Amino acid sequence: MGDGGFWHNGLTSGIGNSVFNRHDNLTIIVDNGYSAATGGQDIPSSRAANMHRQGNNSIVDAVKGVGIKWVRRTRTYNMRETLDTLREALQTDYKGPKVIVAEGECQLNRQRRVRPLTRRAIEAGERVVRERFGVDAESCTGDHSCIRLSGCPSLTVKENPDPLRCDPVAYVDNSCVGCGVCGEVAHAATLCPSFYRADLIYNPTRTDRLLHRIRGMIIAVLQRASTRRRLRYAL
Repeated sequence: MGDGGFWHNGLTSGIGNSVFNRHDNLTIIVDNGYSAATGGQDIPSSRAANMHRQGNNSIVDAVKGVGIKWVRRTRTYNMRETLDTLREALQTDYKGPKVIVAEGECQLNRQRRVRPLTRRAIEAGERVVRERFGVDAESCTGDHSCIRLSGCPSLTVKENPDPLRCDPVAYVDNSCVGCGVCGEVAHAATLCPSFYRADLIYNPTRTDRLLHRIRGMIIAVLQRASTRRRLRYAL
């Protein structure tokens, strides 16, 4: 259940009912900090400061208060941690209602909050680092398992740059918000090593520019060595 539905009625009709009837079940509460289904309004567990309401109330404390003994907290953007927590919940010998609180701010709301602050910082000349994720077209196998498992709208396909391969490759477009779920899913599902993370630096310092030149020279040396090696084997 979502956190909005949890506070609306889920605490009593869902969690409380499971405790009362001694169900041996698992409930996953998606705690993204807002009532996302109706527009992103604040709820009792919202972390944002609010002068007129009391927020930051713990979902974990609430479920413990109605009698839940087995409760775990996990981060939704950490796929490996989430999978481990799910396996623990489904394989435990504990008999009774179990609750996992999956925490992770809604990326749409986060972008609405962070983007104006980032834009003002860049305009003011401050150093800003923004994460972007991508897919290496040369190592992508084109099976698109990452797309099927992730469901992210930023993860799409494009034509294969290799003329000897006809399957389109996965591609992360410019709407990427840098949450990293696509790469996390690929890693957790043991799909492929095609995903990479790039740091976009605005208003770079002298140190940033120096590191960029050093890295560029090292990459150029490695690329020339790789080209010579391929040519030697080709002949």
